[in-house]
Amino acid sequence: MSGAPPADGAFTGLRILELVEGIGGPYATMFLADNGADVVKVESRQRPDHYRSDPGFLTINRNKRSALADHDRLLDDPSVRDLAARADVVVVGSGEDAETVRSVNKNAMVLVVTDWGSEAQKREPFASLPQPSAQLVHAATGIAWNQQSYAEVPVDVVVPLAHYATGVLGAMAITAGLLAAGSGGVTYEVSLVAGAAAIQLGESRPAGPVLPRPGESTMGSKGRVACYRLVEAGDGKWFFLACGTKRFYERMLSVIGRPDLLDDPILANPPWGLMFDEPIERLTPILDAAFATRSRSEWLQALAEADVPAQPVLTRDEFLSTSIVEANKMSVSLDHPDQGPVSMMGLPFTIMGAPGALRHPGPPLGAHHDEVHADWLSSPSPLVSSSQSPSPAPGVAPLAGLKVVDLASFIAGPVVGRHLGMLGADVIKVEPPGGDPFRAIGPMFVSWNQGKRSIELDLTSQEGRDVLHRLVADADVLIENFRPGVADRLGADEQTLRSLNPRLIVLSSPGYGTDEAMADKPAFDPLVQALGGLMASQGGIDTDTGVEPVFLSVPVHDLFTPIVSTVGVLAALRLRHQTGEGQRVDTSLAHSTMVAQAAEYTRFEGRQAPRSGGFDFPGFDDEHSWSESSEGALVWHHGDRNVEVCTVGLTGAQLGELGGLVFEADHQEHGPMVMIGQLITGAGPHPPPAPLLNEHEEQILRSGS
Repeated sequence: MSGAPPADGAFTGLRILELVEGIGGPYATMFLADNGADVVKVESRQRPDHYRSDPGFLTINRNKRSALADHDRLLDDPSVRDLAARADVVVVGSGEDAETVRSVNKNAMVLVVTDWGSEAQKREPFASLPQPSAQLVHAATGIAWNQQSYAEVPVDVVVPLAHYATGVLGAMAITAGLLAAGSGGVTYEVSLVAGAAAIQLGESRPAGPVLPRPGESTMGSKGRVACYRLVEAGDGKWFFLACGTKRFYERMLSVIGRPDLLDDPILANPPWGLMFDEPIERLTPILDAAFATRSRSEWLQALAEADVPAQPVLTRDEFLSTSIVEANKMSVSLDHPDQGPVSMMGLPFTIMGAPGALRHPGPPLGAHHDEVHADWLSSPSPLVSSSQSPSPAPGVAPLAGLKVVDLASFIAGPVVGRHLGMLGADVIKVEPPGGDPFRAIGPMFVSWNQGKRSIELDLTSQEGRDVLHRLVADADVLIENFRPGVADRLGADEQTLRSLNPRLIVLSSPGYGTDEAMADKPAFDPLVQALGGLMASQGGIDTDTGVEPVFLSVPVHDLFTPIVSTVGVLAALRLRHQTGEGQRVDTSLAHSTMVAQAAEYTRFEGRQAPRSGGFDFPGFDDEHSWSESSEGALVWHHGDRNVEVCTVGLTGAQLGELGGLVFEADHQEHGPMVMIGQLITGAGPHPPPAPLLNEHEEQILRSGS
């Protein structure tokens, strides 16, 4: 098929009926509304979406139309069932609602967004905990305990990361389901627990007894590695030092005048060999004393000149004034009839042929009720009415038959391939001689690279480039996260590859997007945490009440970026089906800092300041905090609702098992492991562990793909 791409986005003409509230489900549909879908948000007249009182409502529900129902259970209203019968996608909050939708529309893609997961919600205490706060979800899924602290206590992570992650995961489920369904329907489920799992993919463990995890770090909330942590300069200002490779570490020692430390036996195997007590105790005071001798700006300049990754800790206000935000159009202003100008994040990703558009903030209640019914009830959706093919069998992977070439290293890029593999694609991980640098991290690498085959290629050689070009010739998707100029030198630039395969979808995800001032700067998750306001907010220094910034243990950008990127790739594949043309998808780590803080970056005159943290932040009052029970268990409270704090990680927790999110597999190098697997219920089996380096060379070369 070929033709002109849709003017408004990859989902122009698609009808989505949203019958859920809060963050998760509505955030999922926002990504499709940004790209042209007609999303109708239905709310009860008597009890509208409780999230309307939050400033984030205006961002998370942008580009949507609002309609009303006369029942609290929306599908009890005949007019809502009429809308459901004419929708291509329906988002609901329970399996019961999904069955009701199926009774009137067999062809729609149905997404069920639950709180704790369908199975967990049949049991206590989860059955009695509807609409859980972010604090309860973070406590129950291990995020609060895994957050580094000084006093070995659970920490209130002030940004609702699990809720946001669920929304982006839901967008992935919808876009995958549309590809799987073709012109038939599927039903998938995501939960807040799955959202928490999506941003904790590295939480694998050896099979066997489940043991509690230490909740503290030698350096507290500054970090776990002596050369990959928060540092205070001589002027009292903070920056993050990210020596994530041995070469960066060596350069850093030269900058501070201590190259002699390269020969110190206590400091062997940098950088990841420096996360243990003895090297931390040896190196930390040396670095602290050195960096205390000059101001932050002086150190950042010296480190930049030596190509050592480091970035300042900024507040959100400071980040908004950076060239990163301006160059990437990451902040936009839309007019609201009641609030006036509303500033919010821009498009999280763009597709070359249909970039999407932002039209208006979240709508006033019922603002489009009559026009929605006139539009939708006057004619069925073209997609629903033309459906002839049956729904795929339950559990069939939606991307079966799709071929992906993965050139990415570290975390954010490879996890895109992991998600595509989870959804059934054949993903070939092309690694440089010696392999992806993050293979040294071990079990976490195994989780970040599930569902792939591996081949080792030297792309500096003609022979290596020839093999790559053969792989690309019949591939559907290529993933790369090279620094600018590297792809050109390796024969992996978009122009070369597209000349071999005009239908190729190319994902480009540089750390700082299109900002030329930052193009040559290394990008790691904590560097963007520092720039984007997360560290300042969690530490409370954005309100001048904190002592120091906090390095979030959840690798926010490394794991949000690949979910967003996967949504972009799937949208581009849908667009290719419509136009017959290849596409480029653009996003970055920097874009994800607003994706993970959508409400916090929503601004208008008179809005209340977002929540901020502090030292080992326990919550903002005793009724929203933790306590220790008489039996010694840690319990998190949110008013009169309580959950036990998970201290074993999600792979050892009951919620992980009940949600079908974890599985056990034997790895050739690391032995039996328990890890997080399929995140979308109904979208296929768990992806197997990562391959050994070059494990599939013979197989790949023999088949040529």
